[in-house]
Amino acid sequence: MKTQPPNTRPRPSAFTAILVVICLLWVMLALIAANAAAMNRLTREVKGLEKRQIQRLAPSPKPVRPSPTATNLPPAS
Repeated sequence: MKTQPPNTRPRPSAFTAILVVICLLWVMLALIAANAAAMNRLTREVKGLEKRQIQRLAPSPKPVRPSPTATNLPPAS
């Protein structure tokens, strides 16, 4: 009489484990690449916003007013 141990399952092969690890690495690399691209876009957007804020908040140049004695008339002779 042959007796078999209960709940015996074949073990997954080493190929399957390697395939799972490679797939997980691929997913991680894809996420890293997407994150790097998003960070690049956000950095450019923040630089643009900073540039616009500096232009908006920069003190406006004071208007040049002619002195009260200066005129465009030729000198009196």
